[in-house]
Amino acid sequence: MAAEGGAAPAPHSSSNPPSTDPAWAHGIVVDMARRKVQCKYCDRVLSGGIFRLKQHLAGIKGEVAPCSRVSAEVRMQFCQYMKEKETSKANTSRRRQQIREDLSAPPRRSVDLPRGRQFFDLDQDEEG
Repeated sequence: MAAEGGAAPAPHSSSNPPSTDPAWAHGIVVDMARRKVQCKYCDRVLSGGIFRLKQHLAGIKGEVAPCSRVSAEVRMQFCQYMKEKETSKANTSRRRQQIREDLSAPPRRSVDLPRGRQFFDLDQDEEG
């Protein structure tokens, strides 16, 4: 469906911020090509994109100065959001490592038996 003027609506891209990220409600894109975002509370322009804005709102020191005008409620919201993302990334990393280990281990052939799955070495010659 075309927008006014006959042009199709722009897809989400680096110059068109996604509306699904909760931080976009608290910042304005200044220059997405250079990843610059402005905080709606203190008007500070941050380099580093939406991730830096989240750190700024959460009050995480180190990469960016904490926002001095954000409400305690918003600060807590982004502290929780950042913790959940960190936990999610750690879980994903653990799952990927387990998959790598499973793929590098020698294959095991299994046989389903009535009492559950048991493993036998079907490649080994029978004795006797």
